[in-house]
Amino acid sequence: MFFLRPPTDERIFELLRGLEGAELTYMDQGITREDLEAAPPGFRLDRYGTELGRGRALFERACAALSRIENYPRSFTRIVREPGELAPGSMFATLAFHFGFVSAHPCRVLYVQRERDRFAFGFGTLPGHAESGEERFRVSIVDDVVRYDVQAFSRPHGFWSRLGAPVARFYQVRFQRETVETMRALCAEPA
Repeated sequence: MFFLRPPTDERIFELLRGLEGAELTYMDQGITREDLEAAPPGFRLDRYGTELGRGRALFERACAALSRIENYPRSFTRIVREPGELAPGSMFATLAFHFGFVSAHPCRVLYVQRERDRFAFGFGTLPGHAESGEERFRVSIVDDVVRYDVQAFSRPHGFWSRLGAPVARFYQVRFQRETVETMRALCAEPA
């Protein structure tokens, strides 16, 4: 969905309420819970991540940031969601700012994994999202090393998205770079 001006949060909540019973825009739902070697046929697989640092305190900061979906870069995105704990079935929209307009991309959280040494959540795309697919964000600690890792499979959804696929890919690659930078900044030692 495209807007000439940034929509109000209430407008986005209205959009999300209208999608409460909507089906996701792809099959193979929930497969990002495990590490994927390949995307489903017709989709592109992206896997990337970074070491954030060391220590349980840093791990806890990273988990807290991820549980609030703060890993999205503020340079061109904003998350709109109802307050409360991230849980399966909850919905949110990513607002992306580009070329003088705003696009809204509705999503549904499919799963949340909370373990002693790992926190992750995965979401799927809903009708109105420019892409079709699923994405997982994960923070983990192994041998005191904290990592942030992402895996996603996607493809353009709809005629206009296929037409604009090179532009969408540009923004996906930008997101990959900036989400890593965002998480590093969020996890930096407090001053």
